[in-house]
Amino acid sequence: MAYLLADYGRLAVDPLKKAVVDVYRRESMIMDRLTFESANKLAIEIIRTKTLPTVSWRKIGGTFSESKATFEPIQERVFMAGGYIDVDKALVKADSIINQRAVQSDAFVTSLAYEFNDKLINGNPESNVDAPTGLWYRLVKDFDAAQTILGGGLDISPDATGLSANFDIYLDRIAELVHAVDGHKADLLVMNSTLYLRTVSALRQKGLFATTQDSYGRTVATWGPGGPEIIDLGVKADQATNIIGNVELVDGSALTGNYATSVYAAKLGMDKYLCGFQEYDMDVADIGLLESGVAFRTVVDWPMGIYMVNPRSVARLVGIIAA
Repeated sequence: MAYLLADYGRLAVDPLKKAVVDVYRRESMIMDRLTFESANKLAIEIIRTKTLPTVSWRKIGGTFSESKATFEPIQERVFMAGGYIDVDKALVKADSIINQRAVQSDAFVTSLAYEFNDKLINGNPESNVDAPTGLWYRLVKDFDAAQTILGGGLDISPDATGLSANFDIYLDRIAELVHAVDGHKADLLVMNSTLYLRTVSALRQKGLFATTQDSYGRTVATWGPGGPEIIDLGVKADQATNIIGNVELVDGSALTGNYATSVYAAKLGMDKYLCGFQEYDMDVADIGLLESGVAFRTVVDWPMGIYMVNPRSVARLVGIIAA
């Protein structure tokens, strides 16, 4: 059974777990939209279609040629996200209007949410085997080149020459990006704050700006009425570095080295499209006073990962300049 974080929040009996789920939802719009399926195992194996069968035509009295689809098994594993939240007993017992344990827990889970956002895009198994493989790595190393749309250094900065015409080209590239996703329909367009503001500006000027409201009650921009939601993925836990940078190579093959950025399109859905899974439900435990007698501990433990059976679940527009 797969659930959204909103479902886990409603089902949670423990107020502490409800609070943790709420922070995840508040700080990660991506996480709030993913479904998480309980696998009860450390890894799952999915079967991805590699090639379709070759259809033959026969003459009357003739026979068909035999042909089979080819498949490739893909293994996705869970990664242990969480940590200890220790607060000194002196702070807990001090007469204060601030609940130190609540404040520290909120800050810690906020950092976890930002870390998830970062690894969803930038997770690289060549440099960190203990975090999920991100969409950039999968699109560059694994998926078909057709899932990458080339922007060619298109400049949509406020001072760009021929800005109105460039906006037209940019929106055409976004249409190509959405078209590259299975069913030619994406649920999300994910980008950094700079490109988000330029995209909203383009949509307003071209009469395509619309909004919707998500399950958390937030107003979210969309690419036209009923179109994919436009998500500003924000910054890393350092509160300064964009998760999706403005220094990518124009062809998207590296995340540093030039002045370009990217847009990721994603289609979400259990069993086939971009989806989360977990070994077991998020575990939030109040351990209480530690044996040392000087600190109270809360433990957040969530063995989870992401997967997609359909390789056209995601696509990426690269080579856009938005200063």
